[in-house]
Amino acid sequence: MKSIFVTSLACSFLFVGCAHKINSTALPGNWKVDERALSTGMPNYPLSEEVFAHSQKTQDRSPASTDQELAEELERGEQKASLRRLYFRALYQQWQDVAHAGQGEAKLKSCPQYHHDKTVMDEAKPSAELFIVGAKPQAEHLPYYPEWALNVKTAGGTRPVWTAGGKKLVTSALKSHAFKLRRELNVLCEEGTSDAYFRLENMVNYIAGKPEFQQQEGLRALLKIPVFSTMLLVKSVQGGPQVRFSHHEEELLQEVKGFQLQRYIVELKKQRQQLITGSL
Repeated sequence: MKSIFVTSLACSFLFVGCAHKINSTALPGNWKVDERALSTGMPNYPLSEEVFAHSQKTQDRSPASTDQELAEELERGEQKASLRRLYFRALYQQWQDVAHAGQGEAKLKSCPQYHHDKTVMDEAKPSAELFIVGAKPQAEHLPYYPEWALNVKTAGGTRPVWTAGGKKLVTSALKSHAFKLRRELNVLCEEGTSDAYFRLENMVNYIAGKPEFQQQEGLRALLKIPVFSTMLLVKSVQGGPQVRFSHHEEELLQEVKGFQLQRYIVELKKQRQQLITGSL
């Protein structure tokens, strides 16, 4: 099974869109709005080449986690949390954030494979609320508003919210995304691993250390994995002017050497705040 995902991941990294052909609408600055989800079910976020280029100039690490309780809990453990546990913890917290924003339930009743990790996350302080922009953004600003790139079911099929309607559909799209994350968590809780986890594991083992991984192709490959796709979403729309990564997210980014994604999110959040402030 793992060899299958190595091949799939290489396809994702080297050719980005080789898993499927997508009709897309061009936007200013070579941004695109794709009309279908990625092969992994994650949204096709329009990305800003300007933000990526600017983030590459900043080699400093992103702001460290302020979640001291989780950091101390990890340090008290006999060994560093495994990649599987980091993946579960980050995804579990993201699911709670997205589910709350979509006005849905965000509590797992049980998780046999990750009982301890679930308990730790349930006892942690709640994350900041997500700030969803109510007005439909202009086309040239769409990369700064990933919530408007989420997919929603319409009479004409599944489409990005931005092409389908207004804020009410954003809430529906958040519910749909939360459902996808819950489905992934259910698989993890019952089996311990998932297709998406193997994709992450193979990325860590075979691709993350390559210099070209820090370029745009590496960024898009990361965004095919639920935990990183949702990280871009949640961190961009968090309340407050700065990005706050939890300890387990910091550790996960370290494992996969996802510094290009981390810097991209920080720069995206900064420019999003400038847009929001300027419109007030």
